[in-house]
Amino acid sequence: MKNSIEDTVSTWILRHTILVWFGIFLNALFVIPLLFFPRWFLNLFNIPLEELIWARASAGLLMIISVFYVPAAIDFVRYRANACIAVFPSRTFGATFFFLAVVLFGQPPGFLSISFVDALIGSTTLYCLIRIRKLEQQSRESGLIK
Repeated sequence: MKNSIEDTVSTWILRHTILVWFGIFLNALFVIPLLFFPRWFLNLFNIPLEELIWARASAGLLMIISVFYVPAAIDFVRYRANACIAVFPSRTFGATFFFLAVVLFGQPPGFLSISFVDALIGSTTLYCLIRIRKLEQQSRESGLIK
């Protein structure tokens, strides 16, 4: 029984890790073009912007945020707090901010792409975190782990 629960927890940690790396990859799909080809990328999403320095600055900030996702992807047990922070406030804020910017404040719909990426990765990694916590709680209640 102990191995079965540990294997299940390990499986969910692996799923979480894969999703975090996938989220970092998706972020890179925004970072690289915004750094090197900002006009082309902004035109692709029909986002008007006069000063391209702001697009490049946004790309740099997204790159920095993405770096903070790496520790939990490498060692989930040691950096569990990072895994939680990656969901709330990070992904939750990104999804909410850009969604509301479009829906309530009339920003170009191209910003929804950012919202959807953050919502997808945030919700799926949150689900993994919830599953891991429940499985660990079941283990503690059954006396398998302390």
